[in-house]
Amino acid sequence: MNDSAARNSNEAITADLLRQLAYNEKMAELGKISAGVVHELNAPLSVIISAAQMIMREAGVPEVVQEMISRISSEAQRLSQLTKGLLNFSSHDDTIGEVDLNLTVDFILNFLNFEAARRGVIVLKYFDHTLPVIRLDANMLKQILLNIIMNALQAMEDTGGKLLVETIPVGCDEVCFIITDNGPGIPTESIERIFDRYFTTKKPGEGTGLGLFVTKRLVESMGGEIKVRSRNGGGTTFSVTLPVRQ
Repeated sequence: MNDSAARNSNEAITADLLRQLAYNEKMAELGKISAGVVHELNAPLSVIISAAQMIMREAGVPEVVQEMISRISSEAQRLSQLTKGLLNFSSHDDTIGEVDLNLTVDFILNFLNFEAARRGVIVLKYFDHTLPVIRLDANMLKQILLNIIMNALQAMEDTGGKLLVETIPVGCDEVCFIITDNGPGIPTESIERIFDRYFTTKKPGEGTGLGLFVTKRLVESMGGEIKVRSRNGGGTTFSVTLPVRQ
């Protein structure tokens, strides 16, 4: 590569990096604002839950009203749990501790429910409830799941399809989650580069090429391993294996 080409390449990388830094800064500010919004939501949700429970304890309330109030209470509690999870997820603090993989996967799937629905993607899940708890940073695990699942949903943007998320034990010392979509798949010439920095198969302006690069580094920092299998036109499977104890 001559000096001019090298200079142009470095300038392109610098421009990409600056755009990414600007985007990260914007998302950081949005995160701070969102945290405040979530706090504001928790107050009326608590009132709704408390009021619903009081009404349900009243004598003489018609059965149809009881069912409606029960549904309101259930949905309000679901939203309350989601907002609490979002506050925890947005925290910069280390969250290393005992983590239930099934509950963490379920949280991310609930969080992305709207994204899946608007793309016409049917989400299926199979959880092995014999899994041991694992000790790691819960927010890092959520980020890994978010990156891979969003990647799958974006791959099925125009076609809809199905997304299957499974959790399974691997011997006594490891657990695994598997994310399979029936989207268009990854071209053969791209599969070897899928975890490379700045590499993306998305349309211009839709991807930074850092999502799966960061995901792989996070998995490896936990002592785990990530693998991908795909056939062009035949869907993609990501599997992540993590140690029970770091």
